[in-house]
Amino acid sequence: MTPILQEDCRALAHDDSLPWDALRGKAVVVSGATGLIGKTLVGAILAREDDAPSGMTVYVLARKPAKALSLFPKSSALSIVSWDAAEARVGLEGITHADVIFHCANMTDSSSFVERPVEVIDTTVDGARAMLELARRTGSSVCLLSTMETYGEVSHEGAVREDQGGFLDTMVVRNSYPEAKRLDEAYAAAYASQYGVDAKVLRLSQTFGPGVPPDDNRVFAYFARCALQKKDIVMLTEGNKQNAYLYTADAVRAALVVAMRGVCGRAYNAANDETFCAVRDMAAMVADVFGAGKISVRFELDAQAAARFRKGSVLRLDTSALRALGWDPQVGLQEMYRRMMRDWEFTQSV
Repeated sequence: MTPILQEDCRALAHDDSLPWDALRGKAVVVSGATGLIGKTLVGAILAREDDAPSGMTVYVLARKPAKALSLFPKSSALSIVSWDAAEARVGLEGITHADVIFHCANMTDSSSFVERPVEVIDTTVDGARAMLELARRTGSSVCLLSTMETYGEVSHEGAVREDQGGFLDTMVVRNSYPEAKRLDEAYAAAYASQYGVDAKVLRLSQTFGPGVPPDDNRVFAYFARCALQKKDIVMLTEGNKQNAYLYTADAVRAALVVAMRGVCGRAYNAANDETFCAVRDMAAMVADVFGAGKISVRFELDAQAAARFRKGSVLRLDTSALRALGWDPQVGLQEMYRRMMRDWEFTQSV
């Protein structure tokens, strides 16, 4: 882990507003543990256990165990399990006891939604069901990480509550991901109802911060690369889509709160309301704040390339249910960029 990511993990570990006491002595399972949110969550658990030992153990589910071994410090609290959501039922047999499961494994590469939609659907749904089956077998609770994209096209004015979903066209290939995540959520509700599994869903707005790879192909990372390379930001769409964003550590804080304080069988929105903006306005902010006056935002509209992105819409999430559990976001949009870009200084050159 880079020093920036380690700072976040330690800050989470020392945050006594989080339900750490409820996790004392618990066995925790984290899927997607080398991904953005998963590795921050695991790092926080290990940092907490290192500073204030309480008997917590964490099963790290990773498609590449060698990557997990290199990422996390050696700890008696850590067990690495080889697990691939594409072969979801394989590798979980050795986990005979678990108290809390965090399902963080997600395919968030938007190009895959169009280029490999069958794999996106299968991996997304099979992975979630495998975690729910593990929860059923071990009697554990489970927090499934989902996405604001499940809301689709929303006509509702104002902030959208968790029970105010919108329209998704099943014949639009890019909707492979949000449709699959909708089915994940339906499975969570079904397992809670039929089998009594303590399942909750956390719907995240777009999340970034330290740990995002410098070659990430999502627009927020592209904007940051342009600023660092002093290249103009070229927009392929009009950038009218409006929504809020979320810092990685704030997403981890939300996952911990929902897992330990949330109500079984319901979903919670997570977003930082103060980051709400249009994509084009975020591009302008990055150019102005981080481009040192040397770059600008240009528009070269490309309908074919734009098919990879969600159509322009306005989606403001109502986060009151999550806030009622004692959660509040702490990091704003400029600081999210600043910390992500500082993190890149410790990884490969951009």
